[in-house]
Amino acid sequence: MVLVGFALVLMTALASAAPRTVLVLPVDGNADPSVRAKLNLSVQKLARKLPGKVSVGDTTFTETAAAVGCDPTAPDCAEMVRSTLGVDELVHGTATWKDGETRLVVRRTVAKEPTRSVLVVLAAEEAPEKSETTLGPLFDGSGGTTEPVATDPDPLAQQPPPSETPPPPAGPSYDNRKRNKGIIFAAAGGVTLVIGLALWSNKSSVQDDIDDLPARDPEDFERLEQLESRAFKYAMVGNVMVVAALALGGYGGWTLYQDRKERRIAVVPQVTPTTAGLVVGGHW
Repeated sequence: MVLVGFALVLMTALASAAPRTVLVLPVDGNADPSVRAKLNLSVQKLARKLPGKVSVGDTTFTETAAAVGCDPTAPDCAEMVRSTLGVDELVHGTATWKDGETRLVVRRTVAKEPTRSVLVVLAAEEAPEKSETTLGPLFDGSGGTTEPVATDPDPLAQQPPPSETPPPPAGPSYDNRKRNKGIIFAAAGGVTLVIGLALWSNKSSVQDDIDDLPARDPEDFERLEQLESRAFKYAMVGNVMVVAALALGGYGGWTLYQDRKERRIAVVPQVTPTTAGLVVGGHW
């Protein structure tokens, strides 16, 4: 029984130790690709200072929103994308060239918190790396605003060219904590079953010793009682471990089954002036 309690405490600790996840999407917009590439590096550099596991996505926020099925300009779209991708925090930005300057808006969407944003305006002669000074407070929690940025670029500028159809989002697309929990419980059930079978084997071995022991004097009877007591303990604890193994394995299997059912597939119509089709996003 002590072993079962220890196994349950260990599994609970492992399941709750899942690291905080942060996903950084590439900078969107119509700014020069070389400028956006440098801005990407600056945003990723600052994001890596955030606590938790930071990963970088392959698709922009606009493309990911299209696959999820929400309007990238809607206030609640970022939270919908974050929850669909199954991450604790989403970082994304838009860089737009307008009136001879680059306007970069970077947003942080955190679970159960309002989205915060920062606007950076760079002149044509300014290096993209200069944006890190203004963006820094957004990532250390001391800056940023929860209100919409008044000088946000035109939403139409964030859309991909008419001839392109956004691909489905790549990178982390589902919260795997439930799957990990199911695997942990199923594995613990397997270990517990092995322990139970080993105890049953020990009980069988002791039973053989009991059957072979001649009962001719008081010492033999005392030895027989000790062996019977040991065999009883092996059998009892073995029974408990086997039952616990079935319970743990069954719960782990059920959790994995529920995780499989909850996987989402988003099918979004994609219409351009020259083409029409569907964008399918999800995780299998």
